[in-house]
Amino acid sequence: MSVNIVQNEVRDFSGNEGLKPAGQDNLSVSENKSGQKSSGTTAQSVAGDRVSVSEVWEKAARDFDVRHATPRDIIALSRTLYKAAAITYDDHINLSFQPEDNADTPTESKPFSHDRKDYISVWQNKLDNVVRSGGDRTQIEESQRIQAILIYVDSLKG
Repeated sequence: MSVNIVQNEVRDFSGNEGLKPAGQDNLSVSENKSGQKSSGTTAQSVAGDRVSVSEVWEKAARDFDVRHATPRDIIALSRTLYKAAAITYDDHINLSFQPEDNADTPTESKPFSHDRKDYISVWQNKLDNVVRSGGDRTQIEESQRIQAILIYVDSLKG
């Protein structure tokens, strides 16, 4: 059955002119009608769309270098994003759990919590391990989401 036939049947059934195309050409950016200034930065993309970045994400990018961060930096980043409701509770828990700062981790296997790491690479390694070990879909999605948060913070630098 072709799309035109479906549109004609929908038009006949509902009395409407037909289905509207859902392409990106029909999308528009809505203006803030309340007269309030939005917080954060508005940038123009290559395609001409305006993108607004929340202040909390800008602050995170200024304050934290996820490519050279300590475990305590990542915990602080997670706390900042969670308190601003920028990430979910589950993401906060996953991002802020650092074995180096866990009191239950044996001291002989505990690296110093002030060592700097590239946390985007750390989470890529975690994702690779989950995939290799046959992790379920939830574990894979959680690892991808945490890595995406870190990549987004890093992309706002500079």
